[in-house]
Amino acid sequence: MIGNSTFNIFLFGATLLLWVGCGTPSKQSNKSIIGPDVTKTIPEENIPAATVPTIPNGAIVADFNGDGIPFYTHVKKVDRKQGITTIGFENNRYHEITLSEIYGALVTTINLEGFHKDLLLITAKLKDPNFNKYFLFVLKNGQWKPVMNGFSIHKNNLTDTLIPIRIDPDNANHLLRHYSVFDLDETSKLGYTWRLLEESVPIENR
Repeated sequence: MIGNSTFNIFLFGATLLLWVGCGTPSKQSNKSIIGPDVTKTIPEENIPAATVPTIPNGAIVADFNGDGIPFYTHVKKVDRKQGITTIGFENNRYHEITLSEIYGALVTTINLEGFHKDLLLITAKLKDPNFNKYFLFVLKNGQWKPVMNGFSIHKNNLTDTLIPIRIDPDNANHLLRHYSVFDLDETSKLGYTWRLLEESVPIENR
């Protein structure tokens, strides 16, 4: 009986030691059992923001090339002493348009049937402030070409609904344009008047 008791005590002690040894975590249990820690801090890459061109005051953006890539045009310089107005383009990608005997301008764009691109319409100031002169250009083979020669309209003939240029409905190769002419008028206090007429002119460049 004594021998069996001693053996039971020994067996219990051995079992306890084995349980403690298996249940107690080792000091290095927080290390990866797969391998060394390879986590790295990836530095942030400084990617420069896309450069957006600064559009000058009074500039317009249009698809003058007809390729879906618009660019701006603006009145670049006005030399009132010499009477020269210069029209410039974004990044100087095209030659400037120089207008003589013009003392300022406004650039706009129009769309006309038969043209698959935007057209550049320049409303120019003459030395006589009573008139506006109009120039219409098309970008053709990388160069600015006149669609027709310039024409003038007196301020008395200008209205909000006046369309100075349009395609001639009777001839798709012509444009209809308005213009002002001097006419003697006995009924006028001034003895004359400016009449608004319309004419059909051929399209020079398309």
